[in-house]
Order: sequence, then C-alpha cells, then structure tokens
Amino acid sequence: AFKLDRLEKGKKIVLTRNQNWWGNNVAHNKDDYKYERITYKFIKDKEVSLENLKKGNLDFLGMDIETYIKKTKGDIWGKSVFKKEVKNKTPKGYSFIGWNQRHPILKSKNVRKALFHLVNREMMIEKFEYGKSVLARGPVYPSSYFYNPNLPLYKFNPKKSLEILKKEGWSDSDGDNILDKVIDGKKRKFEITIMEPVKDKERYLTIFKEDAKKAGVIINIKIIEWNSFVKLLEERKFEGVRLAWSGVIDWEPKQIWHSSSAKSGSNFVGLNVPELDQLIDKARLIHNREERRKVLWRIQELIADDFPYVWLSYSPETYYGYSTRLSMPKDTYNYSIGTSRWTIK
Repeated sequence: AFKLDRLEKGKKIVLTRNQNWWGNNVAHNKDDYKYERITYKFIKDKEVSLENLKKGNLDFLGMDIETYIKKTKGDIWGKSVFKKEVKNKTPKGYSFIGWNQRHPILKSKNVRKALFHLVNREMMIEKFEYGKSVLARGPVYPSSYFYNPNLPLYKFNPKKSLEILKKEGWSDSDGDNILDKVIDGKKRKFEITIMEPVKDKERYLTIFKEDAKKAGVIINIKIIEWNSFVKLLEERKFEGVRLAWSGVIDWEPKQIWHSSSAKSGSNFVGLNVPELDQLIDKARLIHNREERRKVLWRIQELIADDFPYVWLSYSPETYYGYSTRLSMPKDTYNYSIGTSRWTIK
C-alpha cells in the first residue's frame, strides 16, 4: 500500500501512498490506508519518545506496561493526547532466560529445571509489570489457537530447586555457601553468567541473582552492547542469555526449536531432541489446522519438558498513545488495533 520515499538512517523512514498498489481495487481494503504519507521515527529513549507524543511530534506510540502505568498521568492526558489499554488476539511475544546446553553445568536437564524454580517470576510481574502480565508456560502465547494450556506451570520454589540439585550431586563441600560438584574430573562451583542486551532489563535478573545466591548458585549479569551480543549469540559463546521472541499467528517451531537450527539458526541454546525434530517436520506437512494443532501441542510438551528456557511472562493487553489528529472507528480489532483504518482528522 505504500512505497519508500526517503530513508534517513537511524532517524526516520518516510513512506508515500502507492497509487498503483493492486490492493487499492480490492473491496475489503476500501476503509484502509487513507494516509498519503507515513513517517516512522527512530527514538531510542522511551522518555524522549513519550515527550514527542505529548508535544505533538508523534501521532502514535506503542507503550510498555511501565510507561503506560507510570508515565501517562496529568491533565494533558485525555485532552491533547490520549492513551488506550486494549485486549485482543494479537500475537504476543515472551521474554525468557535461555541456557546454552553445550555448557558443562547447563547440559543437565534437571539442572535447568532447578534453575527454573529459582526464578521468582511472580515478584518480577508484580514489581515491574504491575501485576498485569501472566506467567508463561511455554513458547506459544495463551490466546493463540495453537496454545497448549496443559503445560505445567512451574513456580518459584527454592526448596524444590535444592532437592533437584542435591539429587544431581551438587553440594557445598567446602563450606563457602556455594554449591559445587566434580564434572569431568574437575571440581566446579555452580556459577553461570547471563548476557543481557538491555540495561533496563537488568533488574529482572537482579532478583534472580539474589534468590539464586541464597541457594548457593552464583549468577553473574553481563550487560553487552547489541552488536557484540548478537555476535556472541551466533558464535554460541555464552552461558545464559536474557532475550525475547515476538509472537506469530500461525506458530511454526522449526526456526527456533529444530536441531538443524542449532549450529547457525535461532536454536542457539542447542536443543536436540530426536522425537521433537520428527514432529516438527511432520507438522509442516499437515494442512488441516486441527490436526496440526494436535501435533503442535505435543511439540510444546517436549520443548517445555527439556527446560531450554525459563519462560518469564506475556502481556495480555496492548498499550498505546495517540494524538488528537487521529480518528479511529474502533479501539481494537481481533488481531490488531487497526492502525490501517485510522484516519487523520
């Protein structure tokens, strides 16, 4: 519907209406794409982007929960700038802590399970997401047609974690309050470093770090600039990583979860389960949506049972702000907030 008019790297992209777009003559598009020009601005700082919205330099701004709750107060809201909190079936992404299964400590599924029980996700949601997010069970968001609601919901349980680790042979043999174990003939302390590309998200890992320390597990947090972060991820030179995936309507797990993606794809944690590979390949050939869902449910069970990630949370709602210039027929639709149908007053 639009074509590129101008690109200013790192600043903005300008699109103009494509008069020759084939969809202009399609009936169900008659209420869409009424803009002659769209400008996307790149603003790294959340505070600055919000100020631009309030000053009228932006017409639309997607928000995270914290910005919506804490930063959108005052007389200006509801008069010269507006905000909305809506719920729909938009594919929801999830944040996670991923474990490199090539690591001597993290190659044990039971160790990864024990670490899951040391992450106080409930506290993270309450403190940083104002109780509005929900605990994630696995790799598919809850409102998806393919979501398996029967996956176990693992909760913060340090006692359970220590029970698992004890069975795996971890103990504090030298009285330094740090668990240790002999692995491949060498005594190792239970110490893991997690890479974090977003400084603002460090606070989530800090809660984990403090709780893990009480259990005798040392968690180090390493903030890494994005380009370096991606390079280390691609080279598989990491122990743990805090990251997030966006959601998709038609879930297709091969890119992230198939062993063929472990060397150079998005399966950077190195998950390798033969039955899982077979089912992923099988699901790709099933055209009937209901039949494919049955296979995808089993795929989710196998992924969750391997504990490749600590799934953190989903946000069921969508938050956004907009200017007085915009007019919208509805606050939201089934799978989007309907920006294509908004118009300029």
